[in-house]
Amino acid sequence: MALFSRSSRPPATPEEAGGERLSAPAFRQLLQSLEREPGRKYRILDLARASGNHVTFFSRFRCRLQVAALAEELPAWRLREEDPPPDPARLLPLPPEARFDLVLCWNLLDYLEPEPLSLLLGHLLPHLGPGSWLHAFIQTRGEMPSQPGEFLLLEDGQMEWRHDPGSTIQTPRHSRRTLERWLPGVRVRQSRLLQNGFQEYLFQVT
Repeated sequence: MALFSRSSRPPATPEEAGGERLSAPAFRQLLQSLEREPGRKYRILDLARASGNHVTFFSRFRCRLQVAALAEELPAWRLREEDPPPDPARLLPLPPEARFDLVLCWNLLDYLEPEPLSLLLGHLLPHLGPGSWLHAFIQTRGEMPSQPGEFLLLEDGQMEWRHDPGSTIQTPRHSRRTLERWLPGVRVRQSRLLQNGFQEYLFQVT
C-alpha cells in the first residue's frame, strides 16, 4: 500500500485514454457529494494499482489517497481446494485506527470468489464509519476480461476502461442480494446498468 500526494500531470483526455468509454452516473453523484463540502479532508482507499491519473483527479479535493493495489495481489486471493482461506490482514494491511470516507473497488470484486470476497468486505467494514461510501462495478454478462484492466478518470463522471478483450473468463455475476448480505449495515444508494454490461453500485454505510 502506498500514499500519494498531488501530481502535476493532468487527467487523461479521451483521445489519450483509448479503450472503452463509460458514463458512470453513480460515480458522478459521488463526486457531487464530495464537492458539497470543499473544506472537508477526505480519506480515500483506492483498490486499483497506483495511477497518476487517479491521484491527479482526486487532488481537486482535500484528500488523503491510499492505494491498496489489490489487482497485484489477486492470485493470492484465489483459492484452490487445498488452499487455506486468504488472510485479509496480511494481503491488505490496514492500521486498526484507519478510517475511510470512500473505498473505490472498480471491477475488482468480480475477480474474487465468494469466500475471499466476503473476507475482503468483512475486513473493510470496520474501517468505514456512518456515511462512508463504497463504489463498485459488477459485470452482468457471461464473460469478462481475464484481467481487471484500468479505469482512467476523465470529467463529469466519465471514464475510460482499458482492458485486453482477447482473453476472457467466466463472470461470477455477484448479485445485489449477495453483496448486501456481505455488507451488513450498508445500503445501496444507487444502482445502474451501464451499456457495457457493468452494474454500477454506490453503497453507503448507515
